[in-house]
Amino acid sequence: MSACIVREGTPYALYPNPEQRRPPQDVARLVGPIGFVDGRDVSRLGKSFAVLPGCHEVKLARKVAEVNTVSPTAYVATLPPDVTYALNMQAGHTYEFEVHVRGNTGPTMTDAYVSGWDRDPEGHATVIPEPALNAPPQSCAPAPPPPTPPSPATPPPTP
Repeated sequence: MSACIVREGTPYALYPNPEQRRPPQDVARLVGPIGFVDGRDVSRLGKSFAVLPGCHEVKLARKVAEVNTVSPTAYVATLPPDVTYALNMQAGHTYEFEVHVRGNTGPTMTDAYVSGWDRDPEGHATVIPEPALNAPPQSCAPAPPPPTPPSPATPPPTP
C-alpha cells in the first residue's frame, strides 16, 4: 500500500510575498509528507508547496496518516527519524515524496519508507536518493557552471 501523491490544487507558497502568485514555470513544487522546509515547520500547511528555485533543506514528517475513502482502510506510519534532503530545486520541476507501507507494528502503527522523484516539466522522473540515516546534513550539489562562450578567433599575426 502506498499513499497518494497530491498533484492537483494550488500549492502553499513558501516564498516572499505569497499573495503575488508566481506561475508554475517560475517555481519548484514540493509534494508529500513534508515536515520542514528550510527550518520552517510546514507540517500543518498541506502536502503541496511552491518554492523559489535553488537549494532547499527538506525534512520529512515523522508520522503520516492516510485514510482511503474508497476501501475502508487507514494507517498511521512512522518514518525513519531525521530524514533530511538537500535539494537543488529547479523552476518548473516537481519534487515528489511518497510513503510506502512495509507492515504493521501494532494495531494502529505501520512501518513505512519513502521514495522520491524529481519530475521535469515534461514528466520525466529521476529518483531522489534517500539520505543515509544518522548522516550529517547534506548540502546541495553546486549548480553546473554556465556554458563558456566560444572564444573569439585569434587574429592572424601582423607582419
